[in-house]
Amino acid sequence: MKAKVLVVDDDGNMRESISDNLEMDGYDVVQAASGAEAMAAVHKDFFDVILMDYNLTDSTGIEVIKRIRQINADSQILMLTAHASLDTAIKAIQESVADFLSKPVDFDKLKHSIVRACERLRLIQENKALVEHLRGANEQLSRLNAMKSKFMSMASHDLSNSLMTLQVSFEMLSQTMRPDEEQIKRMRYISNGIGQIARLIEDLVDWASIERGQFRLEPAPFSPNRMLEEVLVGPQARAQARGVLLSTQFEPNLAPVNADKRRIAQVLNNLLENAIRHTPKGGQVVVLARRIAGDLGKDELELAVRDSGEGIPSEELDKIFRSFYQGKGQQGGRLGLGLSISREIVQAHQGRLWVESPGPGRGATFLFTIPYAAVGAARSQAALK
Repeated sequence: MKAKVLVVDDDGNMRESISDNLEMDGYDVVQAASGAEAMAAVHKDFFDVILMDYNLTDSTGIEVIKRIRQINADSQILMLTAHASLDTAIKAIQESVADFLSKPVDFDKLKHSIVRACERLRLIQENKALVEHLRGANEQLSRLNAMKSKFMSMASHDLSNSLMTLQVSFEMLSQTMRPDEEQIKRMRYISNGIGQIARLIEDLVDWASIERGQFRLEPAPFSPNRMLEEVLVGPQARAQARGVLLSTQFEPNLAPVNADKRRIAQVLNNLLENAIRHTPKGGQVVVLARRIAGDLGKDELELAVRDSGEGIPSEELDKIFRSFYQGKGQQGGRLGLGLSISREIVQAHQGRLWVESPGPGRGATFLFTIPYAAVGAARSQAALK
């Protein structure tokens, strides 16, 4: 169906001539002899295109257009005038007139302008519909995200309470038993399972805190060398059990750094757990620590975990830091939150966390930096956004 056109002109012959030509091409045409009639028509119906004469008996076309725009911003308006001037054209453009045509009317040119105006209107309407659709989708995503964050927060809280009850009960039961060798193996299996669930819940709690903007740091000066020695005790045992050699290359007597020691240890444990898990028997994991000059001339503490394991495809080097991301071929064990939480922790210290890998089967190196500049006290109180 052709567009609906309103022809506004105080010259009856001109109105009839334009209307006849447009109706022959299938347009639905309505006529108005004055500004008042034009406003009455616009209030009653929507017109795809409005042909507006500049000089009307009761007002100028520009004044009528201003009134039309107060109720209708979409109709494409073409200005017609027998007295074209630069000033008139400028005023017409300022009122969002789509085209400016001089009388006597060239009907071929007029029809071409109407076709372009209709196409412009179609694009405007499609764009508005798309924006509205995107707005609705965004609102729905925001609601779902809020529901997800609330669910994760509640679930992690309830799971923490249940796990604590389970752990206390298991410890009490263990103290009343004199297990044989087979029972000791089963009890160790249960204990390891409880520990794994505890780590999963800790990840959920941290992630929920980050989502709510309530993840906080508690910075204080500490010795990196001493912290590294403390952190490596657990991973050293796990690496040995898997037949993986865990070694260190620490710069001696590193200067104290002002950071959240518990959170930095958490990052290291995450990186070490990943490295040990993805390194086959007979492989090697190396932990490195040194002081380097940062990009802005300020010294930084650089920590790295290098392994000779599975390696990472180049297309996954950034993806692995996304929340809940599971790499190709990765099986169970964690929720895919460890690396994303680790990056949040490092960035909260104004540092960087990244990974380098030559490719599959050639190992990987995870590195992160912590500036030696003090983390401000205000930072420790502000929520991580």
